[in-house]
Amino acid sequence: MKYLKEFVLVFLILGGLISGLDLLLDDEKSLWSFFRQWIMNGTGSVLMWSGNSYLADALSIHFPWTKDSIKRLVVTILATLIYTFVAWLILVWLSSVLYHWILNWEGLRHEILNGSFFVTLIITVLVSAFMHGRGFLLAWKETLIEAEHLKKEHIAAKYEALKNQVNPHFLFNNFNVLATLVHKDADLAERFIKQLANVYRYVLDSREQELVPLEQELKQLEAYVFLMKIRFGESLQIQMAPELSDLKDKNVAPLTLQMLVENALKHNEASKSNPLLIEVFADEEGYLVVKNHLQAKQNVGETTGVGLANISGRYKFLSNKAVQTSQEGGFFTVKIPLVPS
Repeated sequence: MKYLKEFVLVFLILGGLISGLDLLLDDEKSLWSFFRQWIMNGTGSVLMWSGNSYLADALSIHFPWTKDSIKRLVVTILATLIYTFVAWLILVWLSSVLYHWILNWEGLRHEILNGSFFVTLIITVLVSAFMHGRGFLLAWKETLIEAEHLKKEHIAAKYEALKNQVNPHFLFNNFNVLATLVHKDADLAERFIKQLANVYRYVLDSREQELVPLEQELKQLEAYVFLMKIRFGESLQIQMAPELSDLKDKNVAPLTLQMLVENALKHNEASKSNPLLIEVFADEEGYLVVKNHLQAKQNVGETTGVGLANISGRYKFLSNKAVQTSQEGGFFTVKIPLVPS
């Protein structure tokens, strides 16, 4: 409907203006000649102007400049040539109807040789260049805005991860556990301190990095899981697939796995009678999967609500694959794209 209204307006206004100007230059033209010329000029304007506008919009949807500019350029040239030829044939056919001449191969050959087709081609190329150039500039502007937006989201996500580590509740809970261990098991308390130091060292070392090797992220997760297992005991069960160690050429955003485990612990019950199971594995589609049983807490407590949103925002910046979440069959699943080295 949008394009239909535009076509009608272009046909009436632009076609009428050109025909009116033609009538002013030639006072001897009859009213029928004026309307006949209006039909030709209006149709030509719709085909050349509005048609190219629609073609540019359609190509921008299916072949955006930002993904593969060379491919888009080739498709644009081919589509413009094909469109021009079809549009020219329509105009030639309309001319034969309005001016009562027989349309055949000789007539088409005559129109091509007398320059009609090449004039139409030149007009189409100029209009098309304007439309596609406009589309390129708009896409470029949108890309810059989106890149800036994703950059802010990326920084916000890293800040959120760092903030979670210096969260007073996180420190308070771990110090309480440590205080208990010091009196019960000095060796375990020493291991606890080392793993807590490893968690914070990783946070500091990775705070400026956009991607880290999966192997490095898994080691950090093991340190964090050690802390959580001391705190929750058998109430928390985490299974990490052994084959993850073979994915040495894959990368992830730092602290992604820890944030997802934290998210599962924050929103789900973990008790001896109802232990929380969290699985970490890779699927055949190139995703790292974090999956946990759904056993929602009655009272979640304070939550920022931006954890998953920030992770999704970071991966928009890092990968052409999106973060996927699903909730079915009693499980909550998050799939993170694995980024090749």
